Amino acid sequence: MRDYKNVRVPKKYRTQSNRVTVKRLELNRTTVRPYMNAKRVQNIALTTFVIMVIIAGSWIGWHVYREVMHAELFQISGVDVRGANQLDDANLKKIVGVFVNENIFRADLDAAVKRAQANPWVKAVSIYRRLPNRISMTVTEREPFALLDTGSGYFLIDNEGVIIEWLIKEKMGAWPLPVIIIKNYRARPGEQVTSETLEEALKLLSEIAKRGGWRLNDVMLKANTPESLSIVYANHEFKLGSGHYAEKLRRLAEVMADVKRRNLNIAYVDLRPERQVAVLVKNDNIQGSRQGIRKKTQK
Repeated sequence: MRDYKNVRVPKKYRTQSNRVTVKRLELNRTTVRPYMNAKRVQNIALTTFVIMVIIAGSWIGWHVYREVMHAELFQISGVDVRGANQLDDANLKKIVGVFVNENIFRADLDAAVKRAQANPWVKAVSIYRRLPNRISMTVTEREPFALLDTGSGYFLIDNEGVIIEWLIKEKMGAWPLPVIIIKNYRARPGEQVTSETLEEALKLLSEIAKRGGWRLNDVMLKANTPESLSIVYANHEFKLGSGHYAEKLRRLAEVMADVKRRNLNIAYVDLRPERQVAVLVKNDNIQGSRQGIRKKTQK
């Protein structure tokens, strides 16, 4: 038997290192095909199921929609109106009459609101559905506050200066209201008067109404300009001008109390000066004359 212990190995057959080399084998996870195939099949099945549910739901929804739109249960049988005192039947039919026998879900409520707001009597309106087959409309109408005399006609206006309606002479007796005179003003129903003079006249009327003691239907305001604003009342003219109406009316009450105590027959009272009042007293000795003396009273 040969002993290879002392045999020398040629250099070309020798290794460079005596360490053990370990190689790792990386496995690609995509190679696990059975698991991935099952997952893909599951996703396809779920997607198909969802699509079928959507299609079925759309089909059912379409048929339900058709039934609802043509169901007699939802045909509008009438309109309930509240707050309409000045709107006549013709105006109400123009606003909501088109809804009768229409499907309640097809009723264009926004268009009806616009039709209502186009009427000068309507200040605010709300229209809504009452299932299964009723429409409700609640109206807030404008309240006439005065008559506007433009020289060419009379118009109803509210306390905001909105022109409500043109009045013929036959209808004027139905509205016992104070009169504001602004000559040559072109008034149109539905429009808001932007005149500064009318704005001042409305403020004065509001102050008169708040104080009380006046028969408002006998009050007439001459309002051609703010500076010439005056009240014609009980055959007297009270010249106030613009602004400080509460103070001027207080001063007027004091002056008229003094006139009554003295039993004077006056033509007018001028309260436009800031610290004095001018009173024109008629001369009763001259029949039919408007001559008199000018009296100034310090206040």
